[in-house]
Amino acid sequence: MSTVLARETEHFDWADILKGLGILTVVWGHAGSRVSFYMFWFHMPLFFWLSGFLYRYKPDSRFIDYIKRKAKHLLVPYFFYLGLLTILVLVFNFWKGYPELNFWSEDWKALLLGGSLLEGIYATFWFPTVLLFVQVVYDLLCRKLTSPFLRGLVILACFLLAYWESRYRPNSFVPWNLDVGLYAIVFYALGHLMRQKKVLAGLRSRRWVMAISWLAALGFIYLYAHHIVDYGLDMKHRQYYYFGLNLILPVAFTLILAQLSMLLRRIQGLKQGLSYVGKAAMVIMYLHLGSVSLARHFFAMTPLRFFIVGTIAPLFFYQLIQYIPYGRYFALGENRKIKPADFCNVPNKSV
Repeated sequence: MSTVLARETEHFDWADILKGLGILTVVWGHAGSRVSFYMFWFHMPLFFWLSGFLYRYKPDSRFIDYIKRKAKHLLVPYFFYLGLLTILVLVFNFWKGYPELNFWSEDWKALLLGGSLLEGIYATFWFPTVLLFVQVVYDLLCRKLTSPFLRGLVILACFLLAYWESRYRPNSFVPWNLDVGLYAIVFYALGHLMRQKKVLAGLRSRRWVMAISWLAALGFIYLYAHHIVDYGLDMKHRQYYYFGLNLILPVAFTLILAQLSMLLRRIQGLKQGLSYVGKAAMVIMYLHLGSVSLARHFFAMTPLRFFIVGTIAPLFFYQLIQYIPYGRYFALGENRKIKPADFCNVPNKSV
């Protein structure tokens, strides 16, 4: 039994590295550089894919227990950081002499309904609610539809409906961005399917996958650079209306980064550094915009400074919570003091 668990853990030891790479692309995507736009091509689909890859269906467990566990993992940190940042904003407004009434009159609806209404330092808060929705719906599908074919049809219907909404109802609003789950669940399902089929397990199959991914990515980059095709992706605001490309490109870039993560685990220094960043990814996601917003009051912000502050400051907070009672519970949704954590708040072995 211990041998099986050891193999499984070793098999996924690249997951924290991939999370580290992924969250760094999230920070850089918000940094405002000339290439930040390209990070949106894949950085959020990457995390849905990885969460699906780490998912394991447990038919013996109760569905309600699964919901409780995932809700704790994602909603406890969600409300913790929502409250923390709101308190900091109110304190700062009081210090600057701004009336508190303005804050509540302008932001109460966004704080209540979440999703795409949340901007500024709250801009990343759409992701956890969508991920929770996807996790619950996909687990329910696995329980109710034993046929992979039928599940595939449902996922395809979700993808087509998401495309239709993005194309013809781009300004629609659903609280907590739950409608974005129609698109996100496709990557979650693909991750789970690739895990089931052991696509990344065998050397031969992995080489084929990487060859196809590199061919798709480089081919598109050439066509895009020569203005032959156009593309853009912004999951939060339902901008995934480039049919076909909105699926192929995020998966191709995700698989390339997954392969890179598998290679980097052989370099001990990079493995440790990126794994540490990956374990702190949830903290970085929630706090990088707030950290930069605060730092702007003390010095001018360039894209590079944005990247450094947006990464280092949350890492300090991540280190701090290790020594605070219930720190990991509120900041990461974890019960135990020391436990592998990731952006999706699951260990890097299947759960």
